[in-house]
Amino acid sequence: MENVSCYNCGSTDATPFAMENGYSLTKCTKCGLLYVNPRPSNEEIEQAHRLGQHRGLKPVETTGYYDFSKVSSYVRTLRDIFGSGRDLRGRWLDIGCGYGEFMLALKKFSGNGLDVIGVEPNVHKTAAAKKKGLNVSYFDLDGHTEKYDYISILNVYSHLPDPPKALAAWKRLLTPGGQLLLETGDTADMSPETHPTPYYLPDHLSFGSESIVVRVLENAGFQILEVQKYPEVRETPMAIFREALKVVVPGKHSRIMRVLKGDVRRIDMYVHARLEPQPS
Repeated sequence: MENVSCYNCGSTDATPFAMENGYSLTKCTKCGLLYVNPRPSNEEIEQAHRLGQHRGLKPVETTGYYDFSKVSSYVRTLRDIFGSGRDLRGRWLDIGCGYGEFMLALKKFSGNGLDVIGVEPNVHKTAAAKKKGLNVSYFDLDGHTEKYDYISILNVYSHLPDPPKALAAWKRLLTPGGQLLLETGDTADMSPETHPTPYYLPDHLSFGSESIVVRVLENAGFQILEVQKYPEVRETPMAIFREALKVVVPGKHSRIMRVLKGDVRRIDMYVHARLEPQPS
């Protein structure tokens, strides 16, 4: 376990926000970031991502399963952001691609006009994605030298020990004017009573907001093109089934009752950005 400061503003002044699974989620009093402190070491975090299990009072399993319904949901999101998709050509790197649902959506949306490569640390997810014929492997991004026209980082940001450091490093993998698509939650401004639970600590290491994520990207040298937000429970059959199942499983927190009452929160955030050209 190691003590850390706020990665967004550098402050060490934070107040308790919640406790879960033996870990403390704190709120930065300066910028509002929610982050786990103290947290596991970087080495333990990397090992947990590879094996799909994080240690705590109860182990947190993160391997999950392939969700076919995500593909159509991702296609709709891509249409919202990129229009028809006719101009999507070139190389696309999907960091933390999981089972490859977004990669399949990219291929479908672009009419196979993209060369889509995935990188995934979880050995079980990598093996499953390869069986679907996807170009997925795990390699050291720090030592990677190939260039891409697009990079996606979906549901990865909150798992990173130091998002500003990671984004600043990964931007060198983009071609000049290359684009980034980042998905994460917009929840840091919520109260403990309204924040979605469980937090799944320490798999999730931080929770940001639109202002925090935009600031991190701009500081890393990105120009924000747009921000799209969607309901926390997307309307895919599998997502609805999972939430409905939680209603009858002891200890599971389902959001479906709130959704049925019309309390739909648009906290699933996609930030579309472009790498700013470097001054000559």
